[in-house]
Amino acid sequence: NNLLFMGILIVCFWGVNFPLLSELVTGQKVTVGPPFYLRATGPLWAALLLLMGVAPLTGWTIASADRLGKTLWKPTVLSMITPIAVAISGNRNIPALLGFWLITLVILVTLFEYWRGVRARAHSTGENFLTSLWNLTGKNRRRYGGYIIHLGVVLMGIGIIGIELFQTETHGTLTPGEELRVSDYAVSYKELAEFDAPDGRNVARAVLNVSKNGKPIGELYPRRDFFYDAQQTMTIPGVRSTMEDDLYVILVDWQPISTRMATFKVYHNPLVNWLWVGSLVLIFGSLIAVWPNRED
Repeated sequence: NNLLFMGILIVCFWGVNFPLLSELVTGQKVTVGPPFYLRATGPLWAALLLLMGVAPLTGWTIASADRLGKTLWKPTVLSMITPIAVAISGNRNIPALLGFWLITLVILVTLFEYWRGVRARAHSTGENFLTSLWNLTGKNRRRYGGYIIHLGVVLMGIGIIGIELFQTETHGTLTPGEELRVSDYAVSYKELAEFDAPDGRNVARAVLNVSKNGKPIGELYPRRDFFYDAQQTMTIPGVRSTMEDDLYVILVDWQPISTRMATFKVYHNPLVNWLWVGSLVLIFGSLIAVWPNRED
């Protein structure tokens, strides 16, 4: 609605035009680079999340501050459970706690609005919950498709928090039996083999044992493929992917001598797959929102 749209315009205008505005006010030219935008993106994104939680309530017949407060207090109280639980688990990163709280707030507000509409329709028509959900969404696709888009964006926000605040990496040159540690993972170098594949590639493939918190969880096989015809090299990482995190291991270099030393880079990306989940939800909501009504 209008409030969310105006908020997005203000946030984008400030983020893009800050150097120009600063020069107009102070008379001094300001040059900013990636560090500035990395620091600025977090607060701007938090502001947009807050608008996504509040804007739907102000755009659909709820105008007074008193009624807005009555509508928001339950989701706000319930949303505090998430940062408290995260803090109790040992994570005291303030920006992360704020981000998880805002994400939970937007999810609860959006689901509450959806549930309220479904309940009202079921009460007035006598339909069961699932039938009311289907018919309500079909009757006002733009509104409820927009709600689903909001959910997709905040789910993507979970992945953004994981990447920006908790991503870790390491690298090193190992001999067989040595290991690299990153976060709760240990990656132990086992062996490396070079061979020609039938499709015209020379493959250098490493085998690494992976453990988490001291418990073996499998093997990874990073490799480098050299294509004879194209005279090009392709690096294929070894990947362990879950909804909790991704672990990437890249074979950087190796020495074909008796010790078989090899150099690896290891990346730990918590929560990154929520970006893909959120993207799918966003696409689904977009399809609902743009799908024409029967009377169209």
